[in-house]
Amino acid sequence: MTESTDHVAPRMPALGAAQGRRPFSRRALMIGAAPVVAAALGAAGSIAMQLSQSANAPAPETPAAAPQAAATPPVAAATPKAVATPTSTAIATPVKQTPGPIRALPNMGVPEGMALVASPRLPLPGVGPEDPWRLLTGRITNWGAVGSAVPLPVRTLALRSQILGGTRPDRTFDDYDALAETLASDPGAVALVPADLIDFRVQALTVGEEDPFRAPIGGARPVRIGVIGDIVPGRNVHLHMEQYGDFTRPFLRVAPLLRSFDLTIANLEGNLSDTLPQPTDPHSFSFVSNPAMVEGMTLAGIDALTLANNHTVWNSEGWGVQGLLDTIGALEAAGMPYFGGGRDLATARAPFVTTVGGTRIAFLGIDGVTANYEVEPGVANGVLDFDAGATGDRPGTNPYLAWQVNEDIAAATKIADVVIPYFHFGAEYIAVPPSWATAASRVAIDAGATAVVTNHPHLVQGMERYAGKPIVYSPGNFILDQMWAAEVRSGLVLEIDLVGSMVRGLRFHGVEIEDFHQPRPMTAGEHAAIMDRFWAATDRRAARDGDAQSAERSGPIARRV
Repeated sequence: MTESTDHVAPRMPALGAAQGRRPFSRRALMIGAAPVVAAALGAAGSIAMQLSQSANAPAPETPAAAPQAAATPPVAAATPKAVATPTSTAIATPVKQTPGPIRALPNMGVPEGMALVASPRLPLPGVGPEDPWRLLTGRITNWGAVGSAVPLPVRTLALRSQILGGTRPDRTFDDYDALAETLASDPGAVALVPADLIDFRVQALTVGEEDPFRAPIGGARPVRIGVIGDIVPGRNVHLHMEQYGDFTRPFLRVAPLLRSFDLTIANLEGNLSDTLPQPTDPHSFSFVSNPAMVEGMTLAGIDALTLANNHTVWNSEGWGVQGLLDTIGALEAAGMPYFGGGRDLATARAPFVTTVGGTRIAFLGIDGVTANYEVEPGVANGVLDFDAGATGDRPGTNPYLAWQVNEDIAAATKIADVVIPYFHFGAEYIAVPPSWATAASRVAIDAGATAVVTNHPHLVQGMERYAGKPIVYSPGNFILDQMWAAEVRSGLVLEIDLVGSMVRGLRFHGVEIEDFHQPRPMTAGEHAAIMDRFWAATDRRAARDGDAQSAERSGPIARRV
């Protein structure tokens, strides 16, 4: 539960012809009808050889200096550097370590103030209390022995000033940035580092019940945000809730996960109404259910909903804005905050703002599918020739206009420590976002966004690091009746771990939709498969944009606590 919440409408100019708004026809293009999945499937790249990791291992690949431990000094903030369309240049500052007495690696847990980190591409969120000692001393040489669904050779890394007694790392590094970049590209790599250095370039593993993201850093309380993808309330989802007589049923198996976050945001892609009729066509693109479904969202701990999507106003039945108005009424009656849509443009543009643990957080919703005033309509761009955008006197969604999005992000940075735009755009069933969507996400970072999340394609699309900040393209479906392929009956719950205004970590929790309406947490094997698609999409986008070698090396991480 969040501590306090506001719906803030910044003072902004009205949207009109002066800003280049062009007329659109009302031709409703039916999208998503064909079950075409162009998701990237492919394996995560095999590792050519397995290195021995025993305590008596041969000399490391890069000889380790004499073991020295040290207190970790603060890391200076750095001006980030862009990747494909750079707007600034920076040089990473190496971490200086002060020599100190050698510490021995305990055979249970990790030393105080340290964290066990691995590659983000390792499909394993945590290990047992004895495993750090076994991994780092070579007693375990394959991640399969500690629960990884993908058997990967263990490769140990270390900071030269942080080598603990009893360990023989394969490679050592003078600074954390170099170590983090190696972890990002080596799925089997593991290291023990000072906990206050970790950032989202690495995966911080839980050790037993100990989670490094739960401990305060520099006096700042950590904050965990959960962002989920499409909740589509109609068709079989509605029919199953009616059949079971339970409008909370879709949320029951994932509620413990969602309630564990300090703040949970979701995309409501459809309408809630007790007056609009259920479509008779089982393949309809009109998604509507009973307002009682909000009870399930509340049960699951969802704190706010974005309405900035193509099914808030557009539908097969031609309801127009009535579905949106009924939805707004249902959400307001239940006390559920919303953003990205409203009775007028000012409300649609307003961010959802809340305070958690002393950190002020703002979310913006932007519709780049049915209210896109800049990108040519078409399947490849994922843009409909339809105008659902709100105006000064018409209900609708928050439209995509680059100048307006930049203005809204800049305004939100003045009232919040963390600003996250949640875009709705991309081509359906395509695992790589269109080039214009990638450019728009990067421009949002340049405008001051802390991170960017997008959705719409109904499958996962990977991520990138731009100017030292994360962009996560599409967590995919969450509640939807598409069961015809693994790519669409699954999705991710994105976990964003904050300390102050810094994104310290990202975690991905896979969900599998069953019985046309109910997601559940994935098994280890299922999670490895969806993350394989996630990283394959990441690499395909990087290769297309010409930054395959630099997509994961786009500048130092800004450290502001």
